[in-house]
Amino acid sequence: MEILTSQPKIPGKVIDAREIPSDVTLVIPLVCRLVDRLMEDKFVTAEDRRKVELCLDEAVTNAVIHGNDSNFNKMVQVELFYDDEAWGVLVTDDGDGFTPDVVPDLEVDEQLWQESGRGIALMRLYMDNVVYYNCGRTVLMFRKSSRNGTGDRA
Repeated sequence: MEILTSQPKIPGKVIDAREIPSDVTLVIPLVCRLVDRLMEDKFVTAEDRRKVELCLDEAVTNAVIHGNDSNFNKMVQVELFYDDEAWGVLVTDDGDGFTPDVVPDLEVDEQLWQESGRGIALMRLYMDNVVYYNCGRTVLMFRKSSRNGTGDRA
């Protein structure tokens, strides 16, 4: 996993932008609204809904808990976007970021049962691309759109 120092660029049209305070009780309602929007616009199929919910939930929850230390005064920004071939989400927190070496390597058997790291591994499995920016405060995830028949994944 690499964390880029450059600022992320949203490669498409933003279709939803939201900001929530760092409260875990606000994560699921936000994720449901975002996934409903993706399904309305036919970017995600019913078969892929749970995988997408899981990825968005992990990204936003990580921002709330690990990024902002559940500090209600710190915000999490989420932007949903699409282009001709893919849709994506940009999640940014107000925290200090992280370094990749603190995330367990789940390829190593004894680290598989660690308390953290599985969410990042699942996002990388279900999304086509996951990139971190801003010292790890921002994650940008892409997935091929179901609109053009290329959205089927694991």
